Amino acid sequence: MSEYTEVLPDANDLLAGSSVPSLSFKDLAVGDSYEGVITGLRTVQVRNYEDPTKLEFWDDGKPKLQIEVTLSTGYADPSDPDDEGFRRAFLFGQKLRAAQDEMRKKGLKKLEIGSQFIITLTGTKPSQNKRYNDVKLYGIEINPAKSDSAADALLAAGATPVAKKDGKIAKLDAKQTKVAETLQSNGFTAEEIAENLGVDVAVVNASLTF
Repeated sequence: MSEYTEVLPDANDLLAGSSVPSLSFKDLAVGDSYEGVITGLRTVQVRNYEDPTKLEFWDDGKPKLQIEVTLSTGYADPSDPDDEGFRRAFLFGQKLRAAQDEMRKKGLKKLEIGSQFIITLTGTKPSQNKRYNDVKLYGIEINPAKSDSAADALLAAGATPVAKKDGKIAKLDAKQTKVAETLQSNGFTAEEIAENLGVDVAVVNASLTF
C-alpha cells in the first residue's frame, strides 16, 4: 500500500524545533473517533514504546517502518495561538491493517493528499504482555478527495503551448493565465501547471508569482 520512502525527519521539522502533535487515544472511549483531511504522508521508522529515543528494528536488522499521516483537523488547542489544528496519526500493526482493509474494500490504490481520514477506537483485547494495558483496536475510514469542478473544467478546455518571442520568454495569454491562476489557488506547483498547460515552466514563472 505504501509508496513512500522517506525515513528521516524533514529538515524543516528539525529547524523549527517542534513537531506536529500526535493524536492521543489515551482517554478515548470505544466508539470515539478523530477525523481530518490528509495534508501529508511519509514513511518513518517506528520508535521504541518505552524509550522513544530508540528506533525499532526487525530480527533481520531491517528497520520497522510505519506511515505517518498528517491531518488538518478541528482539534486546535485554543490556549495555543500557534496551534493550527494539524495532528499526526501513525499506521503500524493493527492500524496499518485497518487502513489496508479499508482501501481494499473501497478499491483505493493509494493514500492521497486531500482525502478524508477517520480513525475510530472500536474495542480492546488483552495484551500478550501482562505488563501492559489492553491493546486498543481501531477502524479506519478513508474517503477520497473530491475533485474541483471549476479546475477540472478549465483543464478540460486545454491550452496552446507558448513559445519564446524575440528571444525572450513569452507570458501566458489571458485564457492560459486564468487556468494557471485557478490551478495555483488549488495548490499546484509551477511545474505541475506547466505540465497541464503544455508550456515550459519558465513561462509559468514569468506569468505568475509563487
